[in-house]
Amino acid sequence: VDELFDFNSEVEPILEVLVGKTLEHAMMEVLEEEELSAIRHHQEEFEQERNVERAQVQRLEAEAIRRNQERSRRIAQEKE
Repeated sequence: VDELFDFNSEVEPILEVLVGKTLEHAMMEVLEEEELSAIRHHQEEFEQERNVERAQVQRLEAEAIRRNQERSRRIAQEKE
């Protein structure tokens, strides 16, 4: 049978391109998801460190306020 074209030989390069592009797109999505996951992880670490630092600053501020109040109380007692 003399056909206009050989289906298998004509379709194979098209399928190779489609499969290649599909795999490439899937790989890019996986890499993007991994990158986003890493970014979220780093952001969580940063926020934890920031919260620790914020708690330290609040503790130091409270300590400074207590020292100032104590100093003021002692000065007031000395004046009496």
